Amino acid sequence: MSAPSLPSLLVSHWAFSASVVIPAAGSATLYLLGVRRTVGRWPARRTVAFLAGIGAVILALQSGIDSYDDRMLSDHMVQHLLLLLVAPPLLLGGRPVVMALRSLPSARRRTFALALDRTRRFTGPAPSLALFTGVILLTHLPSFYDATLSHPALHDAEHAAYLAVGLLMWSPLLDGDPAPRYRLNGLGKLVYANLAMLPMGLLGAYLNRHPTLVYPAYGPPARALGISALTDQAQAGAIMWVLGASIMAAVGLWAAVAALVAEERRQVAREARADASLAERMRSA
Repeated sequence: MSAPSLPSLLVSHWAFSASVVIPAAGSATLYLLGVRRTVGRWPARRTVAFLAGIGAVILALQSGIDSYDDRMLSDHMVQHLLLLLVAPPLLLGGRPVVMALRSLPSARRRTFALALDRTRRFTGPAPSLALFTGVILLTHLPSFYDATLSHPALHDAEHAAYLAVGLLMWSPLLDGDPAPRYRLNGLGKLVYANLAMLPMGLLGAYLNRHPTLVYPAYGPPARALGISALTDQAQAGAIMWVLGASIMAAVGLWAAVAALVAEERRQVAREARADASLAERMRSA
């Protein structure tokens, strides 16, 4: 048996599981039903983004990426990036919270808004970043990582945790909450994105440069596939370090620039209103 290339795993060795397909299909159905009920025109790009996010989750957990995640560490890192850095911004780009607030009946909308408000103390920039960093560091400890390879339930919980903390981490950057207690400005988003890159960058560099296997459980499968486990580990580190940082930097820079442009537009609008008010007072005088 030879090791498949990472691109080939995106289109081969698919194996569908009800534990993934049913929640994914349910989420897509609820979203589309919400779109139909939304008051006013709902932008098609948001629907496309949300469905693409669900597609990224399915790609990570049902394609060959999942089939080989216990045999190739580089493959496992691609799966992690899909769950942490690709699916969450796409899902948030669908603005599901805004859509829910616009499509739910008034009574349920109030209940949803109250529940959302209660969670805001835990979903601000600082707690979101702390939880993201903690989960990344904990789940890459050798003892925990090896345990996920031998306990499928723990492995599935790890995937769910990655998607959850990915959504939390990206939300302050992409304004996932329409009315947060604290909204980052353009500079704040740039700083936040750089801080979020640190845990993955440090871990990726560590794996890329480490002279021995950090996760010995990948040794036997690598030999069976005819590849070097140490080379595969270095490639995994590069994927986390370089590719992960590139995705976060690109999205973070875009979010920061968009925030700065929005702030400039709001300032221009405020100045225009002030000028109009002054002109009205002068005419009245």
